[in-house]
Amino acid sequence: MHATTLPPTGLYGVAFLQAMRRALPHLLLATIVAGLATYIVQSWAGPHYVAEARIRVAGGDPAAAVTAHARALEGRNRLLSLAVELGLRDRPELTGRSEGRALLEQLGLGQFWARLNADERLLAAVVDRLTIAVQDHKGEIAVRYASADPELAAQFVNRLVELHVADEAARSRSGSGTARVAAWAAVPESPEVLRKAPVAMLGMVLVLLAGLGVIALREALRTTAWSHPRTSTGGGRIAADHPGGGEAIGRPGTPAAVADRLLALPDTDRGCRIMVAGEAADIDAGAEACTLADCLSAGDRKVVLVRGALGGGGIDGRHAGQRIAGINDLLEGRATFEEIIVRLPGSSAHAIAPGSPVENGDAACDPDLVSLVLDTLDEVYDYIVVVAEHEEAVALFAALEGRFDACVSVGEAGRPASRFSAGLDRFLGFEVMDIHIVRIEREREAVRESVALPALHTRFA
Repeated sequence: MHATTLPPTGLYGVAFLQAMRRALPHLLLATIVAGLATYIVQSWAGPHYVAEARIRVAGGDPAAAVTAHARALEGRNRLLSLAVELGLRDRPELTGRSEGRALLEQLGLGQFWARLNADERLLAAVVDRLTIAVQDHKGEIAVRYASADPELAAQFVNRLVELHVADEAARSRSGSGTARVAAWAAVPESPEVLRKAPVAMLGMVLVLLAGLGVIALREALRTTAWSHPRTSTGGGRIAADHPGGGEAIGRPGTPAAVADRLLALPDTDRGCRIMVAGEAADIDAGAEACTLADCLSAGDRKVVLVRGALGGGGIDGRHAGQRIAGINDLLEGRATFEEIIVRLPGSSAHAIAPGSPVENGDAACDPDLVSLVLDTLDEVYDYIVVVAEHEEAVALFAALEGRFDACVSVGEAGRPASRFSAGLDRFLGFEVMDIHIVRIEREREAVRESVALPALHTRFA
């Protein structure tokens, strides 16, 4: 049993998956590049030798005493004076002249480092290589230092521990914890092995997650555009004739002529939405919409025709002999995009039929859901041609607040003008702005003839 409504997150998920599929090649390339870069940067770092000494604290409150000694070992003044004493100013790995740091500065990532003075750089480098690990349960503190020189690593740790123990012994008072050396640091024989592959994999995962996050955020922001009017594709309006006089706005055109004018409009980065509707309840604009979609697709453009009808049916507006999933099924959560898109017979354009009759009017007429469907089609097609019967077209145009780039009004020769007749700034009785308006006029006799379209059954793969 299918749900009768489809929450916005369902259509958002479809849009997100389609966007991810389009961006997947670039995202995979960026992920691979990030992994290689992380591996190379680790190789530039060179070998690091880690020496460790341990201090044991006794007396007083063990936890408080260990914490106090750990803070004293991290004293900035002592670390800076020790670095100067051991001549660390002359070591490139600590003074900012390493290849890795120079590369970061060239990439614009070393601005903070460049603003530090010589002492601040030296101290920052020493702190970066020093580790103070507190072991409360043993009452011990492990002091570790990493360096490219194994002898320097051991010398730095031992000298720091020696100075600390001597200072603490000189100013030890009753009740405070005393410190003694539990183990001196030996010169490390082998460098610390860098796990390059796992770190590189972590970098790849982070880049992949960041890319997916950007795609998800972009699609989420696009869904918030429902409340904003859709702008025109640009250029002047397409002029059309007003049959009742009053406004002289050109001559009526055929679907082929209208297609030529629409193809001449400036290209946009998203699909061009076109509404096609009859000027009266007895004018079915389905045939003109099909011809227009076919003519647009002849110019090597991706075109989809969407037929709206709350009562369901095929592209011709009539109930099909077999069940066809369509736009109503998508909006009510009974079908996916892949299941409703078919090939327009005899054309390279695609089509979406109304499908099943609407069961839940709130879902099928929800302007947010309809807008999201059109937004998704915008990402795939150059032209989206939407057609509906007169009354439903009026309701749809109002619900979407006129978010179309062009509107095609289908009229009848010799019929008196009405408030639904097209004008320079008028469509379906609405005053509009920044929308291209065009009018197709058919002979009155043609209106009474039934238009038979082939059944749509070819699925789009």
